Amino acid sequence: MRAFAELVVSLAPPPLMVAVVFAVAYLLVGIPVQFARGPAARDAFGTLAGVFAALVYITLAMSFYADVHSAPR
Repeated sequence: MRAFAELVVSLAPPPLMVAVVFAVAYLLVGIPVQFARGPAARDAFGTLAGVFAALVYITLAMSFYADVHSAPR
């Protein structure tokens, strides 16, 4: 798990990765939901998926690297 966390943290700066993870989760959940339930459901479920995915990323990054925001790149 630590190797996976190192890979994820090394891909990009944490603020950028949080935004990327949010956008990917929003699109992966939101687009299919839009076709099934409409645009309002896309916004609701896509946003929830994005927020939870971003929180999972933040938890993963901070659990292994508490000082990741100040680490030299």
